[in-house]
Amino acid sequence: MSKTKAEEQLAVLQKTYAGFQQEYQRLSERTMALQVLQEMTLKLTSELNLQTLLENILDSAIKVVGSVAGSLLLLDNFNDELVFKVVLGGGGETLEGQSMPKDKGIAGWVLKTREPLIVDDVSQDERFYEGFQSSDFHTANIICVPLVARGDIIGVLQVLNKSSGEQFIREDMELLMTFAAQSATAIENARLVQELREERDRIVALEEDVRKRLARDLHDGPTQLLAAIRMGLEFSRKLLAHDMTPQVDQELAELYAIADRALKQTRTLLFDLRPAVLETQGLVPALEFYAQQIQQTEDFSIVLKTGGFDRRLASRTEKEIFSVVREALSNIKKHAKAREVWIILEVDEERLTITVRDNGRGFDTTKLDPAKGKEGSLGMINMHERAQMIGGRLSVTSEPGQGTSVTINVPLEQNAVE
Repeated sequence: MSKTKAEEQLAVLQKTYAGFQQEYQRLSERTMALQVLQEMTLKLTSELNLQTLLENILDSAIKVVGSVAGSLLLLDNFNDELVFKVVLGGGGETLEGQSMPKDKGIAGWVLKTREPLIVDDVSQDERFYEGFQSSDFHTANIICVPLVARGDIIGVLQVLNKSSGEQFIREDMELLMTFAAQSATAIENARLVQELREERDRIVALEEDVRKRLARDLHDGPTQLLAAIRMGLEFSRKLLAHDMTPQVDQELAELYAIADRALKQTRTLLFDLRPAVLETQGLVPALEFYAQQIQQTEDFSIVLKTGGFDRRLASRTEKEIFSVVREALSNIKKHAKAREVWIILEVDEERLTITVRDNGRGFDTTKLDPAKGKEGSLGMINMHERAQMIGGRLSVTSEPGQGTSVTINVPLEQNAVE
């Protein structure tokens, strides 16, 4: 074989080997992208905070196709606009929160047609909208894909400039389309959760307003009348002290005791509705005052152990913790037939734990079915929801004849005073 022939064959082999290497590299990159896609898909299903979810989606989209920047825009149906919810890379973070007409730009075209699009050179594409082009960043090429959830288009996802300097290819677009389909469903789920939370917060705020109004009405009306009746009865007894039969004296004493008990119960109810001490002094003073108030009107004794905790927490956190304790004590008054109740606070570097425990009749927790609205279940639902609102966790343990313990664990860092 001549040297020239051997050299030609060697060149062919080298070219073939180089082709195999290139294909291997391409497949390796695609495999890594698919792994990232799979990992992020699993994360998307568990993230319910909308803003965090949107940031994760865009960050993952940029990584999946190897781009240097991107943006996620959601449709504002009320204003017929596309809103930049998240922007990463290219110095475009200042665009977040800004909006553009929904029929403008490549994003508007994708939104209207619901078709994905690759543009190799945006300077040659008349659809490119330069209204939000950063002076410090040059957009060379782009992939834009629609976000469609349950048949409705909710926005677009776009990535800019491949980091390798190459053009985007169809496989990049297909990967992004797959990711966008899964992301859109996750976005809608997170939106629904956010709407439910906002509605819950609105209801809680309305409930607080009603409590304050009712507390004000109780203070200005029945509480003052009961106090006046008690004072009048005591004054009548003094006036008739020298000319009163034993029977009249006994009747007046009993009426005074009833009026006194009714006044104390009304004041406890007043504190239930608007615990002013909680607002002005904090959780521990409010629990101390509340325990004293209940002790005056109920047959069980209350022991409060604060564990040396004397910190103030965020106002909303203190209100929710107090509401859980109040609900637990309300259940004890209604159902437990307890003789003793303990309110115990324990604190470490990370969490505050509050336990309300009684030695009452207890119950079988397996038979508590919130879905069927059984006894106490609405109260349990209320306590669980209040704990979740402040990032806490609530647990209930009980057995027939062994009393009940209601425990709420609250993370301190995220509930610190702002």
